[in-house]
Amino acid sequence: SSGINAEYGVVGLGFMMSILFFMETNISESIVSNPANKLEKGTSFHMDLFVTGIINAILSIFCLPWVHGGLPHSPLHVRALADIEEHVENGHLTENVVYVRETRLTTLVSHILIGLSVMLIPKPIDMIPEAVFYGLFIFLAMTSLGEFQMWERFVLIFT
Repeated sequence: SSGINAEYGVVGLGFMMSILFFMETNISESIVSNPANKLEKGTSFHMDLFVTGIINAILSIFCLPWVHGGLPHSPLHVRALADIEEHVENGHLTENVVYVRETRLTTLVSHILIGLSVMLIPKPIDMIPEAVFYGLFIFLAMTSLGEFQMWERFVLIFT
């Protein structure tokens, strides 16, 4: 009887995870496909969700962790590939996207390098102090905050 209860619990958790992935993928696509980014190629809302579902089904068979839409780095990746003009009007800095290099090659190469970083476990990574990693992650988080409109609005509450 405990096996049947566990199966029902897993179905519920799996359903909640699928809703989470659906929401995250759609939010990522909406942010990236913002008209301000001036992307020329069409969006692929349904294709991304379909590919993520197929990959997750295969990973589930082998008891491996699932992949997801990648909300934090998708908008930052688009911004990194963009040519941006900055204008100062009335003391306020505004940025306009002029052109975005639309390529999937950079994403592929970065994920291959992430996969190769597994080779660094455990020997070379053990030689780096844990505090260095914490400092790196804090630095990355703090430097990327200024580029988000939500953070700018939050700061305006207190200034």
